[in-house]
Amino acid sequence: MFRYILNFLRTSKLLIPDDFKDYTLLYEEAKYFQLQPMLLEMERWKQDRETGRFSRPCECLVVRVAPDLGERITLSGDKSLIEEVFPEIGDVMCNSVNAGWNHDSTHVIRFPLNGYCHLNSVQVLERLQQRGFEIVGSCGGGVDSSQFSEYVLRRELRRTPRVPSVIRIKQEPLD
Repeated sequence: MFRYILNFLRTSKLLIPDDFKDYTLLYEEAKYFQLQPMLLEMERWKQDRETGRFSRPCECLVVRVAPDLGERITLSGDKSLIEEVFPEIGDVMCNSVNAGWNHDSTHVIRFPLNGYCHLNSVQVLERLQQRGFEIVGSCGGGVDSSQFSEYVLRRELRRTPRVPSVIRIKQEPLD
């Protein structure tokens, strides 16, 4: 059990498998060593398992990069999410009702980011990382004249802040 405790002390993350069977034993160890942050994470982990939420809600974007005309970068995902991360595109998505990438009122498919925002692919991926996204999948392919790379990025939805518990402080008169 101590390897899980040591991993938590190193990373501040609860790194146990989804099918972890020794929850009670690990909980008692963490309790013995008075690791309050680990106990809280373990309680969240257990609650997630009991309520059937094995995956956390997230937001996803797909970045596609092709070497056409220098470097063509397109985005697929929720319109408001793309506008949040790339505010310089302005009202383009709202005003472009008949564009080929504007498939419905909430999402776009292969929005041509280069046409509205002067960033290269590294800058786009860096900005997404700075906004809390991480690459969870990628692929590439094509032939001589039509190569591409695609990246799937996700960001966990932020949990609503918890209401802090009331802490009572014993007051004693000063001499």
